[in-house]
Amino acid sequence: MAVRRIIYAYYDPAWDKTTMSLAALTRTEVGPLEYTSEMRGHLHCPSCYESLIRVPSDPSISIMADLKEALFRHLPDTDHTAPQCLLRSGIMVGKKYNSEEEALQAVEDEDIIIISGFMQERANNNARDPAEGEGEQVETDYESEDGPALDVPISRHEGQTFNVPSKITSVMSLCSNFRRNFYRDIHILVDGEVKHYVLSECLTDAAEIAEENDTPNFYFGEIVSIRRFDHTSHVFLRHPRLAGNVDFKISASNEDLDARGITAANAQRRILVFFGKINSVGAGYWSQNKKWGEISLLPEKYEDFLRANYEREE
Repeated sequence: MAVRRIIYAYYDPAWDKTTMSLAALTRTEVGPLEYTSEMRGHLHCPSCYESLIRVPSDPSISIMADLKEALFRHLPDTDHTAPQCLLRSGIMVGKKYNSEEEALQAVEDEDIIIISGFMQERANNNARDPAEGEGEQVETDYESEDGPALDVPISRHEGQTFNVPSKITSVMSLCSNFRRNFYRDIHILVDGEVKHYVLSECLTDAAEIAEENDTPNFYFGEIVSIRRFDHTSHVFLRHPRLAGNVDFKISASNEDLDARGITAANAQRRILVFFGKINSVGAGYWSQNKKWGEISLLPEKYEDFLRANYEREE
């Protein structure tokens, strides 16, 4: 997705990766322009948790000599012991572990996400009325439940898998903490095979869809209109009007869309995030019959973050 700029760092003046658990890390997010001198030596990569430096180191300087904004950078790996990291190498290899015990700890620490499926229907006890004065729906305990253990290829040894617990969850659960989940490794059981995703790399603007894709992926798009029928609705996302009046839409039940707040009354121009395949329909494309756990409005507080950091390499 992006040119792998480190958008934010975790600041924790007390945490030491060599002696403390990942669960002990205080994940205070700071951007390069929010940097202060006391943060020096206490910044950590949001993907591999190695130490970061701010360039330039002077917090009063926000623009470098080449007119680029200040940025975060990993320390040089002079002894070649640093873990593989997408934000260092630009190669999406995925996190690997030495043992099943280490992998289980990574799942417990929420360092990686293991998904055996997305919820197909709304839980009966999933009350989604926003709190008084709150415009956004919030995640509840019912957006995720325990799934079966899966054999996931996250071993450092080629061909070896580790058996780790999974969740049956929802796109909304991922969107509810979008910034943190942006760099996390996500492993999803798709058609009997566990596939690896990282939102910062795979999340695709629906406006760029120009062909079918039989491999499910994460997509987002700006809602421009909703066409409602008796039992389902078509939600149209912003898409270039090419020759033949090409457009893009998703379809879902009215019941699920209403419960998610995806209606003409309050979702116009909002960003929809969904997971699924892309098929042709008429002159355009769609992802049809989205279920409860496969669609979500991106919370408004993350919209600017996504727009600012969604870039495609030339």
